[in-house]
Amino acid sequence: METKKNLKMKHWILGIIFVVTGVLTFLTMELEAEEASYTTMSQASLPIVYFKTDAGNSYNALHGYTEEIDSTMDCEDITPIGTDRSVSLSINTYGTEVEGITYKVRDLDSGDLYESNEVKDFSVVSDYIDVSFTLKNLIDDDVKYSLEIVLDLEGDKEAHYYANIIKGDSYDIQEYLDFVLNFNEVTFDSSRVNEIANYLESSSSSANDNFGHVDIYSSSSMITWGDLDPYLESDIQISVKDVNSEIAVICLEYRMGAENSYGSYDTYVVNEYYRVRKTSQRFYLLNYERDANQIFDAKNDLVTTTRIDLGITSTTEVNMLSDEDGAYNYFVNNGSLWCYSVSDNIFTSVFSFSSEDTDSVREDYLDHDFKLINVDSNGDATFAVMGYMNRGEHEGEVGISLYQYDYSDNIVNEVVFIPLNTSYTVLSENAGGIAYLNENKFYCLVDDTLYSIDISSLEIMEVVTDLVEGTYAVSEDGSTICYSTSGDLNNTDTLRIYNMANSSDYQIKADEGDSLNVIGFIDGDCAYGIAHKSDISSDDMGNEIFAMYKVCIMDSEYNVIKEYEQDGIYISNAEIDGKRVTLTRVTKSGDSYVSSTIDQLINKDENVVEDELSVVTATTTARLTETRILLFKAASSTSGVSLRASEKIVYNEKKWVDLDKTITGEGKYYVYAYGRYLQSYENLNTAISKAYDSYGYVLDNNANLVYRRYKSTQSSLSNLSITSSSSTIATAAQTLANYAGENINIASLMSSGLSVIDALKTADNLQPLSISGLSVDKLLNYVADGYPLVAKTGDNSYCIITAYDSDNITYIDLATSATETKTITAASKIFTEAGNVYLTYYK
Repeated sequence: METKKNLKMKHWILGIIFVVTGVLTFLTMELEAEEASYTTMSQASLPIVYFKTDAGNSYNALHGYTEEIDSTMDCEDITPIGTDRSVSLSINTYGTEVEGITYKVRDLDSGDLYESNEVKDFSVVSDYIDVSFTLKNLIDDDVKYSLEIVLDLEGDKEAHYYANIIKGDSYDIQEYLDFVLNFNEVTFDSSRVNEIANYLESSSSSANDNFGHVDIYSSSSMITWGDLDPYLESDIQISVKDVNSEIAVICLEYRMGAENSYGSYDTYVVNEYYRVRKTSQRFYLLNYERDANQIFDAKNDLVTTTRIDLGITSTTEVNMLSDEDGAYNYFVNNGSLWCYSVSDNIFTSVFSFSSEDTDSVREDYLDHDFKLINVDSNGDATFAVMGYMNRGEHEGEVGISLYQYDYSDNIVNEVVFIPLNTSYTVLSENAGGIAYLNENKFYCLVDDTLYSIDISSLEIMEVVTDLVEGTYAVSEDGSTICYSTSGDLNNTDTLRIYNMANSSDYQIKADEGDSLNVIGFIDGDCAYGIAHKSDISSDDMGNEIFAMYKVCIMDSEYNVIKEYEQDGIYISNAEIDGKRVTLTRVTKSGDSYVSSTIDQLINKDENVVEDELSVVTATTTARLTETRILLFKAASSTSGVSLRASEKIVYNEKKWVDLDKTITGEGKYYVYAYGRYLQSYENLNTAISKAYDSYGYVLDNNANLVYRRYKSTQSSLSNLSITSSSSTIATAAQTLANYAGENINIASLMSSGLSVIDALKTADNLQPLSISGLSVDKLLNYVADGYPLVAKTGDNSYCIITAYDSDNITYIDLATSATETKTITAASKIFTEAGNVYLTYYK
């Protein structure tokens, strides 16, 4: 039996052991927490892959990904392959050793693998590798396919490169390249302007006052840079955007230098867009656009104590944010983030992938953007970089990286990195709508889910899931979301407003028999509409009309500060522009609605001048229009301005977060024009209008062509057989289905309660389109592409357009089965009076 003394001693020993163990455990935990690997931004290392013509021109540069991605929407370029199916590549390794090369050919829609082969022989000369191989005879002419190039790099690393290819016997691109390169050469030598004068369509109505953007209608002096006297600073990067038997779309990108009024030189990034037709006799320049954007360098750019000169730019839209006092002013220029401190009179290059002493092809690739989240009164800033990472720890990855910049220490620290294996196009439109940091929680909206990430523990929470396009809106600063709790566009009883800044929320409840609709935010105020459920109706296509009898604006304290309601007037659509809400109004006519006048709802603060950064323009003799940021707090002087760069950008490998999320981009239409991606829309009518106005095209989330502006001058459909059904709209839909080779019974499906659109959606290989509000001349390209176009001609009456030429439209009246030909003007009048309602499909 132990004595009390021995027992007491034992307790002391156990206690000491406990304390020592605890201390050691604590120290071990601390050690583990500090074992994270910190690195700074390393130089770019991935090779660039080019396609080569027989004449030796390199084009369609491919940038590498360190992981496989869904490249479906990474499709701005198209590479023509001859009927011999040969492919020639040039790989600039930049000194990185390439140990192996393989290639894969896939179906662009399904991803099915057609071919996978290793390239056995390739030659290396200096830092370049020339590669040639022949594809198997497994691909059809005039069909787009996905080509993946995989490079095995030193250190057991892989780099993946993606391209879209098309095979055909009339896709010889060399003559087009020779034409546009010669045109470009002439623009740098005004003495040769007569060589291209016949291709221009110079107009007296063109402004001719901004080198930032010129086009085919600009004067020859503007095309040849006036008195700017520029010179090439880089090689010209060539991209083929579209090609067919008679037309090619080609873009050029290069850096250009020009002397300024300070005795030094400025550098510009220039993009040129050519749409060219080739005939047996000559070339025709159908369209020409050129954008020039000066690269900000902070030299002589504080032109007054309140103006920062960005120089020649193609747009006056500037991504910028300051602290409340205007002492620290952040802005984005050509893919780099800058800060100007009024009190210190210092310009800081905060974040940039650019690097000196390189050809800039990898570093200045602009498939990324910035989200400026917050600027503190001491100059510290929080921002996110979203998209393709050109170099550094995440080189070759696509994702969202959250950074915090310490102004006094001049160091950028990565807080969290979220990899997302998709293209920048899809990421930019389906992620980053919310990127907000509240103390220790980072909120980000990815596809249909709002996530909260604890930046200390990296705990991930799904705050809101299954968001549906059109049923939610986000405030401009990204701090607040208002969404339908049901996710139903036209049957919502409750809207929830969630404020991430203070973690508060509020629910807006509809009265019995009413439904709610989110309109959007005016600053921090939320606008929403209310409709009686009995007033929500559907047209023949199944499209619902949400006729609101009232529109309300609620402030950030959840007080209704404005209401709009008028007897007999309904609002069918509401759009926010600045501090105004434009209301599209309708009145009831029986069971349908007819258009009324447009009205505007003006928010209370419209005339209040806020302290915030703004953009102005100025005119100079040689450089014409220049863009300037107007500060709302003045610097003490324009002299003594200094320039610095952030000392380092620090990465922490233990701050990487995997959301295990696949972004599909489903339900959106992606508009491309002028050789680049513009924007996505969930409304097809809006997407088509934007593509039409910009001479572009529309793709769905699977890169299928939904619409394109250009069409042949005449076209007709053959073998179209009318299949009668229970109604004229059912007849129209059944005829479309049969023409597309689909074995479905429209009448039976509609009798089960499906709308005509939902009935067509049951088909395997067609995507139905309901289009309204657009004139028929904008839609005849569907006929040109081989798709019948159904048009409404009156109450419950429809026709199918089967042919057109430059003057006439031919259609079949579904009520009488008679074929009629009318002038485009006469047919347009009929369709317009019926509401411009159309039905077609695409594959």
